This record gives sequence, C-alpha cells and structure tokens, in this order.
Amino acid sequence: MIRIGVLLLFLTISVAGYAQTSLQKAFGQKMDLPDSRDIGTQVLRITESFLGTPYVAGSLEGNPTERLVCKLDGLDCTTLVESSVALAVAKSENSGYEGYKSELTKLRYRDGIIDGYPSRLHYVLDWMYENEKRGRLEDITAKVGGIPFKKEINFMTNHANLYPAMAESEVWEKVKDQETVINSREHNYIPKAGIHKAEPMLHDGDIVAFTSSVEGLDVNHMGIITKVGSRAYLIHASLTGKKVLMSSVPLAEYVASVPKHTGMIVARLNDI
Repeated sequence: MIRIGVLLLFLTISVAGYAQTSLQKAFGQKMDLPDSRDIGTQVLRITESFLGTPYVAGSLEGNPTERLVCKLDGLDCTTLVESSVALAVAKSENSGYEGYKSELTKLRYRDGIIDGYPSRLHYVLDWMYENEKRGRLEDITAKVGGIPFKKEINFMTNHANLYPAMAESEVWEKVKDQETVINSREHNYIPKAGIHKAEPMLHDGDIVAFTSSVEGLDVNHMGIITKVGSRAYLIHASLTGKKVLMSSVPLAEYVASVPKHTGMIVARLNDI
C-alpha cells in the first residue's frame, strides 16, 4: 500500500510538472510573436494565434479553493480575452512568465488579490469597471454611440444552484453585496440597431461584450475586434463552433443573428 501511495504521488507530481512545462512552452511561443508598440495590435496578434484552439467551458470552476488558473490549450470567451491581454502586457513590458501571471491575476480578481470565490470578477460589467479603475482599459461605449443600460443585475444570487461555491451563505452574501454595488453604477450599451454605425469607430484589439436578454444577467459573451476595412469582425471562443474562430460575418450581422444578444459594450486598452 505504501508503494502504491508513493507511486500515485509521483505520478501526480509528474503530471503537474508536465502541465507546467507545457504551459511555459506555449507562453514562450506567444512571446516570439511579432512586436507592436500599440497594445491593441499586440492583443489582436496574440488573439489570432489562438485561432483553432478548442473551446473549454468552466475551466475556472471546480477547484477546492480559489486559485489562479492559467490555461492556453483550451479557452472559453472570457479566458480568451483575459489570456490575450495578459500575454500582450507581458510581451510589451518584457515581464516574462511571472509578469503574465501577475497581469492575469490583476485582470481577473478584485484589486489583484485572490481571496476566495467572491474575489473573482464574475460579472463583465464589474470586470470592466475594476480594470478601468486601475488604468488598464477605458470603457468607450458612450463615445461610440452608447445609451444608458438600465438593468437589475442579480443572476448569480438568483441562480445560486448553478454555482457550487455559493452554497456557502457567506459567499452568497458577498456576491449579493457586489451585485448591489454594480447596480448602483451607471452603465451604457449600444443596442443592436446601432452597432453597424459604431463599427467604423472600433479599433483592432478592442474588447466587446454582448448584453443579455436573460433576466438578471449583464452579458452573454465577449471577444476581440479585428477590422477589415470599415467593418469589424469578432474573434471569440465559440461554444457552437467548439473552438476559437473569427466570425464569418461582420459584427452587426453577428449580433443580429443571436436572439439573446441585445447589444454590446466596448472597452479599449491603455498602454500603461
């Protein structure tokens, strides 16, 4: 029994070590991509390098304790955006693998501190607000045709059964407090009908998120913009396409084709 236990421990350590080595190798490949002084172009190039990467849902969930998850071989829509931005920042600042992990932590967690499940920025509206506050990006929705977005955000606490970590009452209460703060802020969005007019004002590497018709939910999906002439296209981790891909139609047509998308919000990265 002792030998079996030692063997299992050895295999566990070996698998973890291989995963870490594989991740660092993938990181090195991203750092070898062409440089750009413009952070938006840098983000776009890295996002394009993920084209074809498998879609993997829920990669941040299910850990016994909240920890930083770094995964480059399978992504959902949020982790595609976060990974692309964190990699672009590490490349621009020559901060290496530890710099990438640091930026990913700052993007994903309130004040860049991992302190349990509620410390993760679960709502995209909150994610954008916190990352704008620290200077990483600017919410430009109002500048490109946005109008007030008035909606009560409470999906997580109203559907706590979908989030195992929220079975603890303390976690539920903290998320409820966060929803209250989100609802106290002013938000803007560009309705579906206004997206075509907004497209010429978008830049390569802009982050877009699509507001939801689902009660209590802020957004359904997010991705990165690539421009083709005056039209904008979306690079995103697609659930239906089961991989990272570029939309086959321009942004306005894409959003119009998804009934649960009501419009979009837009953020532009800052060089800091």
